[in-house]
Amino acid sequence: MYSMMKFRSIISILAILMVFGHLSISNAYAYLDPGSVSIIIQMLVGTLVGVGIALKLYWQKIRMKFLKQ
Repeated sequence: MYSMMKFRSIISILAILMVFGHLSISNAYAYLDPGSVSIIIQMLVGTLVGVGIALKLYWQKIRMKFLKQ
């Protein structure tokens, strides 16, 4: 019982700190340079290629799952 009350008090304190932390954030006035955009595009392409390879590897299992129903 004591540990549950302690856990709730810790959660309450963390929630209050998060609210105050969110209210104290100011604008960054930042920009995305071409290098950042290039890395973001590479991550998106890599994700799509990874999903394609995973589908290729598990295609038989996926197809059998839909054909059984």
